[in-house]
Amino acid sequence: MILTAQDIEDKLKEQLEGVVSVTATDLKGGNHWGVAIQASDFNGLNRVKQQQLVYKVLADELADETIHALTIQAKGTE
Repeated sequence: MILTAQDIEDKLKEQLEGVVSVTATDLKGGNHWGVAIQASDFNGLNRVKQQQLVYKVLADELADETIHALTIQAKGTE
């Protein structure tokens, strides 16, 4: 399966609450991705917990190595 930035962005928007902005960037060859996301789901969470939420949403893609590497910049809306 070829994964697009739109696929990643749509999945995050669908599964996280209060997404204000999300941008997925192909960093290398379609399986190394960067994600910048702002959502109310991240309010009050530390960086590790925020990243764990993103990993949970993209668990299938990480498990089958459609996504081999993922860099996450997450922040809440508060």
